[in-house]
Amino acid sequence: MQTVTLRVIAGADRGRVYNDLRPPITIGREEGNTIQLNDERVSRYHVKIQNDGGRLVITDLDSTNGTRVNGHPCNLKILRYGDTISIGRTVLLVGSRAQIGDWYAMGSSGSPDPEKSPYDESYDFELSTDLLAQQSAFLTNNKLQIPQNLSPGQAAEFREILDRLHRGISNVVDAAQVDDRKELVRIGRGAWQNLLMTQSEIAELIREIEDPHHSLTDSHDKPTGGS
Repeated sequence: MQTVTLRVIAGADRGRVYNDLRPPITIGREEGNTIQLNDERVSRYHVKIQNDGGRLVITDLDSTNGTRVNGHPCNLKILRYGDTISIGRTVLLVGSRAQIGDWYAMGSSGSPDPEKSPYDESYDFELSTDLLAQQSAFLTNNKLQIPQNLSPGQAAEFREILDRLHRGISNVVDAAQVDDRKELVRIGRGAWQNLLMTQSEIAELIREIEDPHHSLTDSHDKPTGGS
């Protein structure tokens, strides 16, 4: 049976990863959901994801504040790996890195398409994370500092983390096209999804630092709901 990974990239539960979930999947604030979110703007039973002929379909369960996929309001929609689901203050990324990569490589025709344009206008993304809301945090005069008194091993690990994040951001910057006339910056779908995955990895690191004694990952074999 088809499984799907859901990653919380924004919200109170950011950094949590729910691996290999088997539809039907319910997401909401109440115990008993497959994914229980700590978000007062999420309804008790907010959305349901089910398998329909090999396709993942998301349905809004008459929630109070609605559901957005890739920034667009929807009540019923087919999900694709790499989509973002916004409910309340929470944003979830659909798919593991492998699932997103495989889907993107296959293209809409179901077979690899090396000539497919990375600027596919048929897939309209809008920013649906909290990146813009958090921009003021990056505009302060506080310079980022490297942790002091790291052992050589810790320094090497920290450098690997920074290098990985730097590569993820660089991939987006390198793929960007700047339209000076419209004052817009346009990136391809692949670069956008890479940015979302990088954000997810940062969220996981932040949560692990904040709560080092609890696992960030959940699977369909574990009790339902986040801890």
